[in-house]
Amino acid sequence: MRLRERISKPGRPVVVYEILPPRIVDGTIDSYAERISTLLSRTHIDAINIPEVHAEESRGARPIEEAKRAEPREFGRMIQDSVGIEAIVNRVTVLETPETQIEWFRTTHDEYGIDNIVLVGGESGQIDYPGPSVSESSSIIEDLNIRNGAEIFRGGICLPSRKIESQRLLRKGNDGIEFFTTQVLYCSEDICKMLGHYDRLCSHSGQGPKRVLLSFAPISTEKNLSFLKWLGVEVPVETEQYIIQKESKIKERSIEVSIGVLEEILSHIEEEGIMVPIGLNIEHIMSYNFSHSVEMLQKMSKIYRSFCLNSSLYGETG
Repeated sequence: MRLRERISKPGRPVVVYEILPPRIVDGTIDSYAERISTLLSRTHIDAINIPEVHAEESRGARPIEEAKRAEPREFGRMIQDSVGIEAIVNRVTVLETPETQIEWFRTTHDEYGIDNIVLVGGESGQIDYPGPSVSESSSIIEDLNIRNGAEIFRGGICLPSRKIESQRLLRKGNDGIEFFTTQVLYCSEDICKMLGHYDRLCSHSGQGPKRVLLSFAPISTEKNLSFLKWLGVEVPVETEQYIIQKESKIKERSIEVSIGVLEEILSHIEEEGIMVPIGLNIEHIMSYNFSHSVEMLQKMSKIYRSFCLNSSLYGETG
């Protein structure tokens, strides 16, 4: 069953693993393929999610030195060819002209064989970007799908802490976005509110809600935490203090906190009868966090899959 079919079946669990493209060093890409093979031998995932990271001025100085990395779609093609699992490639839409983006979408599908693309917008509405918005890019892809017989499946990003985010989800869903991945979560309050608002908006509009993949990532050092915050992840002060309070326990506590956040979200969904399908997106952030992220994936996937199996909200798993 293809990823798009799994995502479209509300009760079916969907678990995705997010990994940065490898640094351009001899042998690194092959070693990453071996890592993914090891991951697949230890737990089930439905796709590999590959982000595209750009350092915009609004973020300030990058806390970790930037390394030149392989192109996400090149890495995605290698993963699909060598490991045999579907790749999702993220694309920041606003940084290139519409003409450049059209060609990028076409070649990503036709030449790289990648069908799943997450469209990412700009970081600030105050910047005059040269490229199309997420909704405009979705329309471009829809046109490619119709004219060229392509089968590009579109996803988007959601930021639970952003005002009226639920309305953005509804609008993007109408514009052809079929699923969303959240920012990394270290607090349940904003995402619970957003899911509730989105559920009600969909109910009132008669539109079926799109699946939302909940993103989590382990932290093993204070530098990890600084990088996550630079990326825009919101970590409550008391949570941050608890995690870094004891250096030898940072990893364990970050996983403990993440599990607690997931359980709070799942309880809220069940108690409120929220019909928004959810999934998991586990990130590793840094290469040395690989084993920690696998541990997080195994523990959280078990909790999530149990919820999907026992919840009556979404009907048959299909």
